[in-house]
Amino acid sequence: MNASHHRWLHDQLPLWERDGLLTAENAASLRQRHPFDDSQPGVAQLVMGALGALLIGTGLIAIIGYNWDDFTRPVRLLFAFLPLLGSQVFSFLVLRKGDAAAAWVRETAAMLQTMATGACIALVSQIYNLGGVWPDFLFAWFLLSLPLVWVMRSTSVAIFYLLAIAEWSIHQCDLGKVWYQSALIYPLLLLGLFPFWPGFRLEKSLSVTLRWIMALSASFGLAAAAYCATQQHFGRSWGDGDTFFSLWAFTAAAMALLPLNQTGLDAPARHKPQIVLGFLFLLIFGVASTFQDAGEEIVKSYTTAAKIPWTWVLLLTTGLFAFHAIRTSRWAVLAVTSIILTPLFGLIFGSSAAIAVPWLMTLHLLVLGITLIVLEFSGRRGAPRLGAALLCVLLIARMFESDLSLLAKGLAFIVIGVAFLAFNITMGRLKARLAPTKP
Repeated sequence: MNASHHRWLHDQLPLWERDGLLTAENAASLRQRHPFDDSQPGVAQLVMGALGALLIGTGLIAIIGYNWDDFTRPVRLLFAFLPLLGSQVFSFLVLRKGDAAAAWVRETAAMLQTMATGACIALVSQIYNLGGVWPDFLFAWFLLSLPLVWVMRSTSVAIFYLLAIAEWSIHQCDLGKVWYQSALIYPLLLLGLFPFWPGFRLEKSLSVTLRWIMALSASFGLAAAAYCATQQHFGRSWGDGDTFFSLWAFTAAAMALLPLNQTGLDAPARHKPQIVLGFLFLLIFGVASTFQDAGEEIVKSYTTAAKIPWTWVLLLTTGLFAFHAIRTSRWAVLAVTSIILTPLFGLIFGSSAAIAVPWLMTLHLLVLGITLIVLEFSGRRGAPRLGAALLCVLLIARMFESDLSLLAKGLAFIVIGVAFLAFNITMGRLKARLAPTKP
């Protein structure tokens, strides 16, 4: 049951008690078994609170800007700091109420102060003609806004921070940047929200929306960091596509293996976007590596990646996460992330590695697809539909690379499609049969 189901249940329980359908003891048991925290802002509250703060901030800026040229410098400074001071007073009043303050009020106060902070930085820079580039402004803005995530317990500011650090990292892919001004510090910026990471023991679980935004931010930010690493290694502004492809495979493996607590392990796949996105890229990487033309590029990219320090940071992180995954018996995740190891075994073949890697990867994916199916039927957490889809994609890839006629390929695709649909229907019926019957 998701949060909306829990909310509905809590709304219905008093009615059921009044109509005699439930006893007070049964209702209390249901409330304890399906807790619902109404202090967390709903999507509508979050959007309305943030939108209201944005409109107020934009309106103030528009009013001030209408007569901006007629104001003296002290008056301009007053207009720059007054909205910030007013938003801080508003936040202080909200904090004094503590848990009695409504969630949407906290969100409005936090977002209003975030907007006032950005406006103040921009106005002071304009008043004194400080110059600079907009990524530097964004960097100062999101760092100054970060404390509001914790002080105000603001989800909207957390979302702003995640989007801002990803945007900043993408624009810092410049050969002339030193490491501490480049996208390589993205992991440190993400640490600013460490207790929000999936798997951390929070008193309140994260919303699915925030989980997906965090995973997407990490995807783009860590991709920018990997690209910066190739730029610095090759000493050129355009980096290297093949090496970046391999580095991102290591990053995807680390994301998928991110440690989770028991609640996270039991959650459905849609609540674990870091695994969904990590699996997606790893499977793309694996299938692409099965083509004979890709063997030479994969071998070259792995050889080059071994000389980049960022690669060893990723591999060390992945290794630590894999050790934790072994302790928590996350066998399906370990099976998928093992894709990154296949090219390493291919290097053993020396000069024939470019030919060996595609065949090894094909064999690996074949075994992986079967393993994901078998794990489910052996009573462990598997992914039978993912395994079946992987086998289908693998067969289709081999069909494209074969010299068969168009008619033969078409017939083969139809057979594969029918088999996949039949397997999907069979799995649905099997899960329905194994599901515990409701009293």
